[in-house]
Amino acid sequence: MKELFTRVIVAIIAIPLIAAVILYGKAPTVIFVNILVCVALWEYYKLSGIRIKFFSQILIILQGIVTSWLVFYYGETALFYSILAAFFILGLSNIFRRDFALATTRMVNMFYGFFYIMLFNFLILIREMDIIRYDDYRWGAFWIWFLFAVIFVCDTAAYFVGKPLGRIKFSPTVSPNKTVEGFIAGLVFGSLAAYGFSLLALHDVAKWKMVLLGFTIALIGQLGDLMESLFKRRMGVKDSSNIIPGHGGVLDRFDSTLLALPTLYFLLKYFIYID
Repeated sequence: MKELFTRVIVAIIAIPLIAAVILYGKAPTVIFVNILVCVALWEYYKLSGIRIKFFSQILIILQGIVTSWLVFYYGETALFYSILAAFFILGLSNIFRRDFALATTRMVNMFYGFFYIMLFNFLILIREMDIIRYDDYRWGAFWIWFLFAVIFVCDTAAYFVGKPLGRIKFSPTVSPNKTVEGFIAGLVFGSLAAYGFSLLALHDVAKWKMVLLGFTIALIGQLGDLMESLFKRRMGVKDSSNIIPGHGGVLDRFDSTLLALPTLYFLLKYFIYID
């Protein structure tokens, strides 16, 4: 009961703050992403078991911070080159180690963590991309709220349907509590949430396209959640950290969102805004 109370209080405080940051956009959104990136990188490397010197950790985190600002000013091209630069830097930092197999494993793990967490920068890209088509700067915020709403409804439906009605295990070895029934419920209700957004009539996007967006985000979000569960199970931990009272860590709260962010961005760019 105490944990539930803590979760509710934190949510009551955090949700309006995040909503305000997203609505405003620009520098506050970049700073918000900076915070997520810093904490998530720390969580990942702590969980991965990779022994990284403190100075090296600081350099990786600084590169993550700089990447977010470059993305804000120069777009997705900056993200591509920043990730490419990280690959070469991490490669050079491990190439002179005597144990080649260990060095290779270390480099792959470090690069995967950096690449995975840099997906947070798609939040910036989505927030800023609306100016391509619309004069109203708030459209980026609309799409981010759309993403969060679909993910929330999907996760909630998967839990409340899968818990009492679930019989078929979706992935027993990775996440024993997830069921096929819950997975399907997440897809259905995530799509319905997207349809609900389409009824707001705030844009000229066809309803069927909105539903397809919702279905895809719900699908990718649940797979992202499963991937995070696999990583934590391999490390033998329940939560990535306890930095958010009652909610675990940043990677715990955004496990469904990380893969969904680039999915939504590219669907908007090449499917919704293609004309």
